[in-house]
Amino acid sequence: MTTFGRYISRDGELLADTLSDGPYIFQNVHTLDGRPRHTAAHAALLRTAARRLFGVEPSLTADELRRRIVRLTEACLAPSRVSVRAIVRVYPTGSIEIACDEPSIYAGYVMRSLRPDAVCLNMAPPLPSLPTSAAEQTRLIADTLARTHDAHTAIMTDAAGCVVSESAQPLFVVHGYTVATPPVAPAEESVERRLVREAMRGTTLTFAERPIAVADMATADEIFTADYRGITSVARIGRKPYMSIIAEMVAGRIEKVSL
Repeated sequence: MTTFGRYISRDGELLADTLSDGPYIFQNVHTLDGRPRHTAAHAALLRTAARRLFGVEPSLTADELRRRIVRLTEACLAPSRVSVRAIVRVYPTGSIEIACDEPSIYAGYVMRSLRPDAVCLNMAPPLPSLPTSAAEQTRLIADTLARTHDAHTAIMTDAAGCVVSESAQPLFVVHGYTVATPPVAPAEESVERRLVREAMRGTTLTFAERPIAVADMATADEIFTADYRGITSVARIGRKPYMSIIAEMVAGRIEKVSL
């Protein structure tokens, strides 16, 4: 992972250092003009995952997370009018580290211009509904393998042939006006998944939670994912092309969502 600037935040202290090694849970926080978004939801997810996986209770409120990120973006001289990712990690000791990624070419949540070709790979990360370092590394390996299949990204599946929807990159399959995604426990629903669900309120779209088989994608109209940048619409799997009409509608509404 590449970071810019000279500093990280470690337990609230600014240091000229790099992120630590070892297992962690994480959140990718979208910042615009140096101001982080949805810190209450991000902090709650970190506390939930830390309790479940590490047995620790990090003392991290939404206000404290916001203050630490703002202080770090200022120290790193984050540019205005563009988005920057703040990577927040909690380690088994309860220590909290934050780093800033390179500035984006976008400002705010967007419909990304890149529409990747995808390939399905039987390669499920452990505990996919939780934002773990294992899931993050599995995603990197899966996308590397996808490129050996002349694709740009992987859609991961489990041994039963069902699609895996990751915490940091939930996947959505569109049939008509129904947008479906695999179910997840309410306390483990990621910020990105909630943004898509809330963006659909007041529209003609129906949000559905159900297991998604590989065969479902063969008949889908669209497939898209959500992450800290916004929406990425899949162009094709093999010779099957997909549209991006619903994905564009959702992307256009995410900026108005308040979690």
